Amino acid sequence: MLNILRRKSVFSQSELFSRATAGRAREQAAPLKAVLTKAYGYSEITRLREKVVKELREQNKKTLMVTSPRDGTGNTLLVSVLGYSAAYFSGMKVLLVDLNMRRPELHLPFGLQKEKGFTDILIDSLPWQDVVKTTGLEELEVITAGDPDQDLSFFLNRPILNEIVPELREKYDLVVFDTSPVLVKNRNNLDPIHLSNNCDMVIVVAQAKMTCRNDLKQTVSAIQEGGGQVRGVVYNKQFHRGVISTLKDR
Repeated sequence: MLNILRRKSVFSQSELFSRATAGRAREQAAPLKAVLTKAYGYSEITRLREKVVKELREQNKKTLMVTSPRDGTGNTLLVSVLGYSAAYFSGMKVLLVDLNMRRPELHLPFGLQKEKGFTDILIDSLPWQDVVKTTGLEELEVITAGDPDQDLSFFLNRPILNEIVPELREKYDLVVFDTSPVLVKNRNNLDPIHLSNNCDMVIVVAQAKMTCRNDLKQTVSAIQEGGGQVRGVVYNKQFHRGVISTLKDR
C-alpha cells in the first residue's frame, strides 16, 4: 500500500526559529528568483522537509529522487524549494542534481547557466566536483543538466551513477535528483526507473486536476517493479511548469 507523506513535525518551534536565525546569519540573500522567494516558507514545504529529513536520518540515508508520471507536474520547483528549505532551515549540506535531459530546468530557479553540468560528466568524463555550481547559499549546491547532446544515449550505458552516488553521499547530507517523467520515453534521457535503484527514497509528484489515477498507479508500479522505494506521493496544487516558464525571461 502506497504510503502518503504525513504532516508530522521533527523540530520544535524554538528549534526552527534558532535554525532560521542561524541561516540568516550565514547568508543574507536568498539565491532563489524573486517569484519563488516565498515558496520555501510554505507550511506544506516545511512539513514535507521535516518528514523527508527525519526518515532519511533515522535510516542513515541521504539520497532522494523526485519524479512524476508526465510533464508539467511541478517537480522541478518542488526540488528547488525543498532543497533550499533543507539547507536554509536545517543547516544541511544539500546538492540538487538535474537529470531531466528531456526538459532540464533546475538551473532556472537559481539563475544559473545550464552549461557545464551532468552531460559533461557523461560525455567528457569530467569529475563531478568540476561541474558543481554554487547558489549563494553556502549549504546549497547544484549540478545542472549541461548542454543537450543528440548522441547522449550512447553514453548512458556507463555505470556513472553507481560510481558517483557513493561519493555524493560522503560529501553531502542530502542529495536530491530531479528526473524526467516515468511514462514519457526519450532515448536521450536517463531512465528514472534505473535511477530509483540508486536512491534511498522516491517521491512521486501528482499535479492537481492534471494527473489521472491510472497514470499515478502505473508510475508507482513501474518504480516498485524496478526495485525503487516509493515513499509517498505529493499532491501538488501550488507549483506548476508555468511558473518555471516565467523564469526564462527574468
